[in-house]
Amino acid sequence: MIKALVACATALALVACAAPVERTASGEIPSSRIYIKSMTQQDAGLTQVEFNRAGGMFNNEMLELAINDVVLAQMAGGEHLSIWLKPGSYDFSARPVHTLNTPATAKQSRVTLEIKTGGAYKLQIATDIHGLKMSLAGK
Repeated sequence: MIKALVACATALALVACAAPVERTASGEIPSSRIYIKSMTQQDAGLTQVEFNRAGGMFNNEMLELAINDVVLAQMAGGEHLSIWLKPGSYDFSARPVHTLNTPATAKQSRVTLEIKTGGAYKLQIATDIHGLKMSLAGK
């Protein structure tokens, strides 16, 4: 009984120490959670790819957004991000940020796109009762 109380007290103390998630008024991912900032810069010959994550009850855990298996940013529910890429094939993925509460078998969602000059690419990221899903908007 005492061990259970100590465990509960420890867990509550750890939760209380968790830092709040930094947010912006515009809903964009704060630059502190963007790891490849150069991809957010518009330049000639590059095509825009937009990521939008739904808000709500199922979308409250932090996700890692990756391009070709390299983490680009951490994304919270209700946030969005635009990146600019050269034409080519890219593999985009999203998965829960690994924490003590994340199961080792946490699934990720993947989308592979052939980016073309002048294209319009909008990826939606959402979690529902079936799990995490990233999809091209309109599909």
